[in-house]
Amino acid sequence: MESGRGDCDQEHRGVPSGIVVPVRKLAPPAFGGRPHGSSQDVRRLIQQGVQGWLRKTPSAATRDGYARDVGQFLDFHGIPRSDCEKLTSVLPAHVAAWRDHLRNQGAMNSTVRRKLTALRSLFSYLQIYGYAGANPAHGKFVKAPCVPRDGKTLGLSPSDCRRLLDAPLPASPVGFRDRALLGVLAYSACRVGELVQLKVGDFQTHGEHRVLRIYGKGGKERTVPLHLEAVERLTSWIAMADIAADRSGPLFRAMQTPRGGGRDGFRTEFLTTRAVEQLMRRYVEALTLDPGVTVHSLRVTALTTARERGADIIDLQDFAGHADPRTTLTYIRARDRLSKSPTYVLNY
Repeated sequence: MESGRGDCDQEHRGVPSGIVVPVRKLAPPAFGGRPHGSSQDVRRLIQQGVQGWLRKTPSAATRDGYARDVGQFLDFHGIPRSDCEKLTSVLPAHVAAWRDHLRNQGAMNSTVRRKLTALRSLFSYLQIYGYAGANPAHGKFVKAPCVPRDGKTLGLSPSDCRRLLDAPLPASPVGFRDRALLGVLAYSACRVGELVQLKVGDFQTHGEHRVLRIYGKGGKERTVPLHLEAVERLTSWIAMADIAADRSGPLFRAMQTPRGGGRDGFRTEFLTTRAVEQLMRRYVEALTLDPGVTVHSLRVTALTTARERGADIIDLQDFAGHADPRTTLTYIRARDRLSKSPTYVLNY
């Protein structure tokens, strides 16, 4: 259901703006009505439901992900994306076949689970919308693969994190930028998607605290106090780049030219997620750290280190911007799990 690929996900295709199809007259049997209307009318009705489901999610990135997942399901079963009415004939066997296909293709359990969740969410919404059939993606019909409680993203030890923070040298403009960028990631535990959306004006003073205003998943806003080191790095970067007055401009910017190192200036555009991942990879390789270390590793490291040093799980949940503390727990790695094994307290 990606942009331009079909009617199911297109806001203004099939259903003209402002027109609402009357459910009772056009609903197919699965929707608790009788198909008095034409197949095209029924199609328009289902389009409304799918579009409403996508619109209810405030995050554009999440909407795109949901649309992509459902689109892949339709593609797998050879259902044209314009034929939305065929969603009413989907059976648990169709969902299970897609799940098995994804696993056979080597998709991670977490990926398969997320895609099934998107499909289940769509049918749940359609039930509220008027769909009278059972949810074919419900867990009672199609079991999603298990996902370990502790995630797979590698965390860093405090000493390796220190090495990473010190890797960019303040010898060039881009060095100042990267020092500030890594400092924000390590001391705020923000997601990379949140980092690249930060504006200069999101670096604020609240009383005696310097803070970042961060917009997380679903457009949820949170205010995160910054460690003194992160404050110093950000202040130096903003002064060097001379962007303090550009309050609505991007906090982290792309270089004018790759070879310029920022000496020829920075573009007035947000640094991309891909660019952040690439610069992180360069520093990881230069320090010969585990190649599995990613940008997300700094989020895991921040939460794990804070927990080990006494931070309360509820405070960590707020810090990370999680809706559920159980999600926060999956980020926390037990670095010394073996040494804490109960076997060492046994004495017979």
